[in-house]
Amino acid sequence: MLDRTRRYDLLAGGISIGSEIVTAGTLTGVFIDKKDGTNVLVSNFHVFMGTPYKTKILQPGKYDGGSDNDVVGLLKRYVPIERREKFPWWKKLVCLLFGWFLEEYCTPSEIPSHVDVACATIEARKPEYGVYLDNGQIIHPKSTHSGDGITGSTVWKVGRTTGYTEGNIVSSSSKVKVWYGDKWIVFDDVVLVKGLARGGDSGSPVFLKKGEQPSEEDSFVGILFAGSTDYFIFCKYKYIVEELGVEWKGD
Repeated sequence: MLDRTRRYDLLAGGISIGSEIVTAGTLTGVFIDKKDGTNVLVSNFHVFMGTPYKTKILQPGKYDGGSDNDVVGLLKRYVPIERREKFPWWKKLVCLLFGWFLEEYCTPSEIPSHVDVACATIEARKPEYGVYLDNGQIIHPKSTHSGDGITGSTVWKVGRTTGYTEGNIVSSSSKVKVWYGDKWIVFDDVVLVKGLARGGDSGSPVFLKKGEQPSEEDSFVGILFAGSTDYFIFCKYKYIVEELGVEWKGD
């Protein structure tokens, strides 16, 4: 069984990682940044939490012994987990002039989030497209799937804590509330899976399974961001591309 909590020279998905201010989560993998064409590391924002171009990313994560000697990059960009409506110009003007007695009208309402995702620069070691299986092999699933219309399908993930596990999709478009330490955050159009995940598995890459064994013909479909012993939730690949601006590359 692969020890996913140790230090790795090849940075591929499914191993321990985290910012210098969190414990440890899972590296989703190496992606292409659509904004500048560079390779970037991707995981949940609550795994890479910090300030862009200031916060260090450690592999392994801090909980697994990561230190300043294990820095692999810096937080580059993230999608805010909390979102609020944006007012049109005329409403901004009304609230600027009369907001003192229109408090409720001028308070932006919360908008459900679609993703918990961030990317980091790669400053050390060798990036490797693909993910680690439990036997230590790195495979390179080449295709992707938006995440829509897959209720009833089987998926697999690889995570820092529970390694390789499979699950069945209960709903490919769920609205859920997730507890983030001090507040509830609402997510919409996320995928609910009956399957195992535990603390430290946040950031696990999720794939649509096409055969009896995990293979390079499977499709990357999303990133796990919450879970339990019975269910886990992942955000869809289509929103990762749209909102963070990164793309999966299998080879």
